[in-house]
Amino acid sequence: MNQIDCYGRIVYPITSEVGQKDYYEHLNYWRVCYDNTNPLIAPTQEDALEYMRLQEIGNKLYCCTDKDSRKKLRQLEIYDTQYDWRPRKSGDDTFAGLISPMGEQLLPDSFADVFTQFDAINSKPIFVPVSNGEAWALVSLSNPHVLMTDFQYNAIIPERWERRLFFVQDRETQKWGALKITHPFLNKKYYNDCLPLLESLMPPIADEIYEDELITEDKPTLFFMT
Repeated sequence: MNQIDCYGRIVYPITSEVGQKDYYEHLNYWRVCYDNTNPLIAPTQEDALEYMRLQEIGNKLYCCTDKDSRKKLRQLEIYDTQYDWRPRKSGDDTFAGLISPMGEQLLPDSFADVFTQFDAINSKPIFVPVSNGEAWALVSLSNPHVLMTDFQYNAIIPERWERRLFFVQDRETQKWGALKITHPFLNKKYYNDCLPLLESLMPPIADEIYEDELITEDKPTLFFMT
């Protein structure tokens, strides 16, 4: 994703046509600590099941020095960094749903389009965008599924790093706003079957939204420009 100069800041465009196309481009490549263009491997369901099994015994593998344990640990590292754990669309040309790499039906085949740019094994989101063919909404991946907004947005872009924001474009004005995930009762992650809520962080008033970061002695702090 190419950066641009905006009011003296070097930023990533999120909501422009090019920005939307490239915003999740990093998910196509190996998850390693250096820039690369090595494409991820599409896993089989057997790969996903073996990955989950190795994750369960992962801590034990680090404590062992035998050849078999080192081989399993190496395979776990390959699964972590070189395999594509995004869900795939199920259904047909009329109705689409979501299915995980393990074969779990995440969403039924009830939508015109569904969002797939997330790790369905290690960081499955709480809410995902879905389309009815005319507009976009957010639905929970809980059981049962809960429609969290009306089908009222021209586009919805989940923030790609911390996954707590959704950039939304109003259908009428084409302006951009933002929704945030909140946990009003616990002020932390949801408990058992209690879903968090969505609140308006910024009404649809922005022409564009850009991603930026503030470099500090500790770690970069993510922020956004409009």
